[in-house]
Amino acid sequence: MGVLFLVPGIISLIFVIRGRVESAFLFVYLPALLLIPNGYALRLPHLPEISAAEWALLPIGWVALTRQLRSGLPSFMDILIAAFMLSSAASEVLHERVLNDGIFSWFDSFMSIGLTYLVGRRIIEPGIRLATARQFVLMLLWLGPVALIDWRLGQNLYGVMGFRIFGVDEVQTSIQLRAGHGRVAASFNDSELAGIGFALGFTVNAWLHYLNRTRSRANLGERFAKLEKFHVPALLLVLYLLMTQSRGPLLALVAGYLVLQIMRFKNTRTATCLVAVVLAVCGYAGTVYLDRYTNVSDPTVTLDEQHGSAIYRRRMAELYQPIVDRGGMLGWGRLSSPTVPGMFSIDNEYLRVHLAYGTLGYVLFLLIGAEAIRKPLFLSWKLRGMEDKALAISLVAAMAVFWISIKTVYMGEQIPQLAFLLAGWGQSIVPASTESAVVADEAAPTRFAFKRVYS
Repeated sequence: MGVLFLVPGIISLIFVIRGRVESAFLFVYLPALLLIPNGYALRLPHLPEISAAEWALLPIGWVALTRQLRSGLPSFMDILIAAFMLSSAASEVLHERVLNDGIFSWFDSFMSIGLTYLVGRRIIEPGIRLATARQFVLMLLWLGPVALIDWRLGQNLYGVMGFRIFGVDEVQTSIQLRAGHGRVAASFNDSELAGIGFALGFTVNAWLHYLNRTRSRANLGERFAKLEKFHVPALLLVLYLLMTQSRGPLLALVAGYLVLQIMRFKNTRTATCLVAVVLAVCGYAGTVYLDRYTNVSDPTVTLDEQHGSAIYRRRMAELYQPIVDRGGMLGWGRLSSPTVPGMFSIDNEYLRVHLAYGTLGYVLFLLIGAEAIRKPLFLSWKLRGMEDKALAISLVAAMAVFWISIKTVYMGEQIPQLAFLLAGWGQSIVPASTESAVVADEAAPTRFAFKRVYS
């Protein structure tokens, strides 16, 4: 039955061969990515395990790669992504105990980070930006019934179906309970990751709501426009997020919501400075509170499960630091990294990257995060069209949500693909029309400017 997971890849390939790359992206890859768990995967002989969404990604990614190679000089973000891929390859090949395992681990990283970044960079703008955002939000909304089952019964429908029908045991059948209810995991196989996915959907939906509120020429569709008028998609995505009972993504969404307020101001730069100050103050206050909250003499004595989880993350960072230091420039490799007894779950992606890929990979990872926010933010200052500005701000908010959230959880399942797809999109925003041209550095000449005439 596992061969069925190859079907999205076959359909995607047919679309690509017929020259309909955008259709393959919108109607095959995005639904597979958001509605099918990453654990629904097929491993062919001599190949790594590839999920249904990744099979659909391969033909589209090849087109994106060829477009990238023909596009001329790379951007700073392109260079950072390529450098991170090379750095991680060196870490995996040189330090994994089994060479094939290292190669397969790197290939998975290349698929979920490098290839999805290229797809976001070269496929979406400007022709299918509206269709992409709409499809992204709709697919997340369709997870509602599954989320309700998770929350009410404490069982993951995808895990049960995967085990009984497809023989898949990599998707959990039961989920963690908190406050008497299941923590929603849906297609993401983890409540924290599901929270990140719903929060990212909220930030993308903010752009759609802006288009609908300002009555732009964008056609959202009659039914979807009515839903946006009454904030239904945004409210549902927040409800789904609350049902995951994940504090990290929820706090990250608060930061993302503050970023989204920038689009309400005419002077984007001034608004950016105000929001940055508010975020800095809130971040400092949160850090002080968390330090006091987790500063206990006996880590075995906790107030509740959430308090114990916070203390675990603090001790994890402290105990893994000596191992990170011994890893040097290239780290230990993803699969061969030493583990602290009793702390096999590393719920901090920055720590995981530092541990696996060393100082070099860690620095590149931080630079990628900074550039993922800087580029669309600066574009929001330069673009004239309000539709373009609002899109840039929405993607800045999405990046803020992601890079804050992974401080409290690992970057797994579909989340790397979602995040780097949006990161690539944020690097490629162009004016939607000639009326939305980028502001020139020098003022344009006036109507009556003198002209130099040669006879």
